[in-house]
Amino acid sequence: MVPTLALMANGYAVILLDVHDTDLYIEYAKKATSIEARYGGRPIVVGDAKEVVDGIWPTQRIVILEFQSLEQARGWDRDPEYEALIPLRHNATRSQILLIEGFERDQA
Repeated sequence: MVPTLALMANGYAVILLDVHDTDLYIEYAKKATSIEARYGGRPIVVGDAKEVVDGIWPTQRIVILEFQSLEQARGWDRDPEYEALIPLRHNATRSQILLIEGFERDQA
């Protein structure tokens, strides 16, 4: 039997970054971390792209945050305190953020 995909509650923020001001990025990351925690966010991937197996990787760093739901990820992204940090992130990095809902395989 072929497994089917079903949406689950988890939401993710996929953040691609090229850091050009490390000190400013550290300042941003410290402040952003406390805000993401308020929404139940936790980092599951933080690091530099190490092994590209196909194509050209677009950035030097990737961060993936896991939230209990896509709505919590949206809440983090739209939090006024976090929105106030966006200029700091823009000044420290070239970045893109994608919010996406996860899935799980049914065992049926």
